[in-house]
Amino acid sequence: MTATNQYRNQIGRAMERLAQLQAKELLATQRREAKAQETAKREELKRRQRVADLVFLAGAHALDDTELESLLREHMTSKIQSPEARFH
Repeated sequence: MTATNQYRNQIGRAMERLAQLQAKELLATQRREAKAQETAKREELKRRQRVADLVFLAGAHALDDTELESLLREHMTSKIQSPEARFH
């Protein structure tokens, strides 16, 4: 084998190793992103459950859905308009 062929073979093997490493890196990144999304999804579900528990503990579960939504929107609107009045 000539020196040129040896260099070409070495370059070819190096390129294959690089491609494999890049593929591994891409898969690892995708796994991390998927794990982060799952974690965020679990946290959002926990948050929703906590809100539901608070609604129940406050006795607001007895309200009609429309009335509950209306009261919450009204509260949020007044809170936005008057940030210093945190509690009524």
